[in-house]
Order: sequence, then C-alpha cells, then structure tokens
Amino acid sequence: MKLAFARSNDSLTAIYEFAEGILAANEVTDAARFSVQLALEELFVNMVKYNPDVSSNIDVEVAVAGNKVTVTLTEYGVAEFDVTAPREVDINAPLEERAPGGLGVYLIQNLADSLDYEYGDGRSRVIFTKESGN
Repeated sequence: MKLAFARSNDSLTAIYEFAEGILAANEVTDAARFSVQLALEELFVNMVKYNPDVSSNIDVEVAVAGNKVTVTLTEYGVAEFDVTAPREVDINAPLEERAPGGLGVYLIQNLADSLDYEYGDGRSRVIFTKESGN
C-alpha cells in the first residue's frame, strides 16, 4: 500500500499509523516492527530536513510478502543523496570528539536487511527491507 505524505515532521504520526496498520495486519513481530518504524522515521525526517525548499509530498509504500517487509520512500524535485554510501562513524568515540551528522544513516545501514537507492531526473527513491520475523 502506498500513500503520499506532506513534507513535514507533522506527518510522522500519520506515517507511523499507516505503517503500523500494515505491519500489525501481517503479524510482523514487535522487534521487526520497531526496526521498520525507526528506519522509516529516520529516512523521512532526513528527507524533510535536507530538502527544506522542496514542497512536494513524499510517497511512502509499505508491503509485506512472505517473511519480508519492504518500505519505499520516494521524493521528487530533490538533489541526489545516496543513503547506501559508506559512512565514517566512530560509534566508540567520546561524544565531544564526534562530528555531527551521519549517525542516522549509519544506523539505517546496519538496521535494514537490505538498503537500495535510485536517483534520476530529480526523483530520489530509498528502498529497504527487513525480515518480518513471522
């Protein structure tokens, strides 16, 4: 199922409810649902934050097939930002030595079972999967 959401952090509750309805109906385990919701939120917030001059909606699609959840976020009229590119994040460094940024994408890269990125003609698409645990 796919819905378009306003490019605003105010959309997060509606996105959560949309995804949760699909995940619960498909008996996705709590652990997998938590991972999916966390990755979905982080990606959506990044799209809003790093494209403040874009007003187009963000399409969110959530599908469950077999034992896999697939989430696709698509935005339009944006610059390329490949979330699959390796990030240099030292998670063991003291806070005062860490550079801001990159931790959320690093988290998604390690949380998702697969993470793909497509870009062309101003359209950016992020696809991630997670085992459903059922």
